[in-house]
Amino acid sequence: MLIVEADGAPLGTYIKAKVLGDARPLRMRRTGGAVEDRQALGQVLAMLGRSRLASNLNQLAHLAHVGALALTPETEAELREAYRDIRDIRRLLLTALGMRPEDGP
Repeated sequence: MLIVEADGAPLGTYIKAKVLGDARPLRMRRTGGAVEDRQALGQVLAMLGRSRLASNLNQLAHLAHVGALALTPETEAELREAYRDIRDIRRLLLTALGMRPEDGP
């Protein structure tokens, strides 16, 4: 089977080397960390995809810039939600990088 023969090298690179008779050693693919790290990064990407965080922060920044940010209960709730989302994303990113959340800045 080609995957076994490639022995961890990218399959496309292995096939190209075989077809062209390239005698150079193949570069090995690095997986980039533990399974837990990849799962945490996947969770962060999913959270970012589901959230309206960037849009909400952009709207709030624009309103603050033009002096039209009224602190209503709804605005306060949105700010609190954005804070919680950012805090959760930070925690997941630190975990994915192998740090404890209390280690971060």
